[in-house]
Amino acid sequence: MSRQPDQYVFTFGADGVVTSVAEVKKNGRLEYEKIEKDESYRLIDGFVVKTEIDGREQEWTVYGDADGDGRWIELAEGDGPFDPAILTRLGGGEGSTPGVQDPTAPLLVFDDDSYVFTFDAAGRVTGVFEVERDGRLEREDIDRDESYVLIGGNVVKTEWDDGRLEVTVYSDLDGDGVWTAEAPVQLTWAGLW
Repeated sequence: MSRQPDQYVFTFGADGVVTSVAEVKKNGRLEYEKIEKDESYRLIDGFVVKTEIDGREQEWTVYGDADGDGRWIELAEGDGPFDPAILTRLGGGEGSTPGVQDPTAPLLVFDDDSYVFTFDAAGRVTGVFEVERDGRLEREDIDRDESYVLIGGNVVKTEWDDGRLEVTVYSDLDGDGVWTAEAPVQLTWAGLW
């Protein structure tokens, strides 16, 4: 069910600002994409970080080129303000090779929504509720292509989207029963399967 993720080629200005974006098509041809006024791409700690405003909400995407071949893949995406600490958790920083070495590794998904989960006696997630701005809980369906599992005190959501596995890790750091998306600091990819 897994497939090769989309690949991109970026051209960089002297200050790390991306000046052009092209998607690599199946035949190897580059299809250039216009950088919109509400988008910005910048090289930060060996990653390309795209930020954009969608309506009134900010969204971000992180791309990595682990093998240095000039073809970048999406490593993580999320809603809300971008937190540069995510780059460290993805493997960036001084003297390191950023990015995931396996190009078929899951896409990490972050969001700024909060959730309440219900569990059965065995610790399996039986219900997912999004916490609305007014504090109400709105029940979310668990679709056939997604699953929630409790691993090491975190709720890990896996979902297939366009043939690629997406992973979101939720933590309840203060123990109040409200879970938020976190970078999977304590998890390894092997621990997810």
